Amino acid sequence: MGKIPAYMIVHNLLKKDIQDGKYLVSDLLPTEPELEKIFNVSRTTIRRAMEVLKEEGLIDIKQGRGTMVLDHRTKQDLNKVTSVTESLRRRGYEVRTKSMYIDIIPASEKLANKLTINNGDFVARVQRIQLANEQPVVIMKNYIPYRFVPNIEQFTNKFSGLYQFLEEQYQLEINAANDKIFAKSADFAESEMLCTQPGTALLCIQRICYKEEEPVCFDDVCILGDQYELAISMNGRYK
Repeated sequence: MGKIPAYMIVHNLLKKDIQDGKYLVSDLLPTEPELEKIFNVSRTTIRRAMEVLKEEGLIDIKQGRGTMVLDHRTKQDLNKVTSVTESLRRRGYEVRTKSMYIDIIPASEKLANKLTINNGDFVARVQRIQLANEQPVVIMKNYIPYRFVPNIEQFTNKFSGLYQFLEEQYQLEINAANDKIFAKSADFAESEMLCTQPGTALLCIQRICYKEEEPVCFDDVCILGDQYELAISMNGRYK
């Protein structure tokens, strides 16, 4: 593996500082001369690092005003079916699964109604915690009728992005979804899993995924609220 360029080392450190909240949205980063001293590198190295941060949408460089931190929260476009994992990766995070547990359970009446299956039919339950740049940010629970994913339990810890895995391994292509979105405060168990304080704001998404109008998956996801936002476009006015 080749040596990491100096400007990328500076970039990685500054990016981590921004994502960890050392520099908040609308804060100004230290000046170029200050950054030269902090990192003991040349002005050219600092400028190249800044160019990459700007390309990633993390900063805005204004001549004479300084370098301002932009809103770095991951944005998920609700006009297209995409997963939280895919949205995080698109934003530039390194995403991996901290722990995963897959078991097969009988569907409760509530779950059976969501998936339009019979009460008691077997369902694969996939539970995991997703890390973004080694920080826990998402608690995920996914429920899939077992007839669609036979032997999925043998793939425990073998994948990170569920939708891509379902497409590649089971040819289960999700092309539509209905979302229920709400906010809640993290309880003790959730705060422990996400390494945060009880009461921390969480963004929750409960989603029914469809393949050609047939429900194939129910997602129950909780995300750290300060790391994520949703975007949707609307046309017309309901009267």
